[in-house]
Amino acid sequence: MKSKLILVSLVAILTFAMLGSFASAISSLDLSNQYVEIDRLPATGNVAVVAGQTYPVELWFTANENASDVVISAWIQSHTSDRVEINFADLISGSDYKAKFDLKTPEDMDPEEALTLYIRVESDAGTWEDSFNLRGQREAYNLDVLLVDMDPSAKAGSTVPIDVVIKNMGRHESKDTLVSVKIPELGISKTAYFDDLYPVDECDSDNGCDQTNSMERKIFLTLPETAEAGSYRVEITASNEDTQSTVVKTLEITAETAVRGQALANPSSETFAVGEEAVYQLVLVNSGSNVAIYTIAPEASDALSVTLSDSVAVVPAGSSKTVNVYVKANREGTFGFAVTATSDNLSQKVNYTATVSGKSVVNSNNIIALTIVLAIIFVVLVIVLIVLLTRKPQKSEEFGESYY
Repeated sequence: MKSKLILVSLVAILTFAMLGSFASAISSLDLSNQYVEIDRLPATGNVAVVAGQTYPVELWFTANENASDVVISAWIQSHTSDRVEINFADLISGSDYKAKFDLKTPEDMDPEEALTLYIRVESDAGTWEDSFNLRGQREAYNLDVLLVDMDPSAKAGSTVPIDVVIKNMGRHESKDTLVSVKIPELGISKTAYFDDLYPVDECDSDNGCDQTNSMERKIFLTLPETAEAGSYRVEITASNEDTQSTVVKTLEITAETAVRGQALANPSSETFAVGEEAVYQLVLVNSGSNVAIYTIAPEASDALSVTLSDSVAVVPAGSSKTVNVYVKANREGTFGFAVTATSDNLSQKVNYTATVSGKSVVNSNNIIALTIVLAIIFVVLVIVLIVLLTRKPQKSEEFGESYY
């Protein structure tokens, strides 16, 4: 019995020793008179900060103990990628200190978002940490060019497809948004309409998205046949009446003259249900100096039915024509198909992808209406038939013979 009591006592002593060492490892740093300013405003209030901006942060404090290996860091909750960290001087007990650093706010915050700023002082003597409330908001008007996808090189006279994705990063709606692509040295440009973009998406599972904050378009830019070989600056600008944003890419134009005809998919993939009809586009480009006549033929498929708005297309010199490609599916799955465009100087196969999911729903209201109409017609026909069957034949008038 005594041995058990001794064993329990030893376990208790070891446990308290471990807890004591653990507590000392996470002991707090003894600071006082802490005061924080953000952009020269006291952090004790709800300081307003704008997305993507950099703000000066200052920390005052008094050290109540000696400490070395001091590191001061700051970050915004859930946005640790923008964390800032500085190595600070040793702390001497009874001395006052001031730390200054710049903190960048996250660019992807909501139009209005509650943020929490954390500031931490770490040292060999322990750690001090505190948090402060911020009121995050976006700029009033801000368009962001999220993606520009284009080939880095092209031949003179060819048409370059450029995929552009833009997003409204402002607090207000971006009305009549435009995106222009231009090569100033060649004096060419193309502009596409991106509709109205809203600060946030408004979507539901039944009706899809009534309002979107981002959009993708493909813009086709035709290079002059006389363009000299070299590197050219391509400017992609998203704009509305309140703001604009520009991204610059580089295009390498080769000296070799390109094939004067080109066939492009727009879009190259669609998602639709069994029984529905998806519409793709085949863009035929004639950058030559003569009229081009294209013969267009779809590939056969056991899962897809592919038809064209035109099997023959005449494209004038220096212009393009769009042919609609209509596709229906008889089962679910992901299927590839192709359309081949052929002319005197071109034979090109354009590949597409169809993702078929679910089945189309026939409008039950239309079926009910059609059933009622057919029932009414049937009743009318029955009534007419009954009237004809019950009608007595009219007696013919008899004429007697007369003798003179």
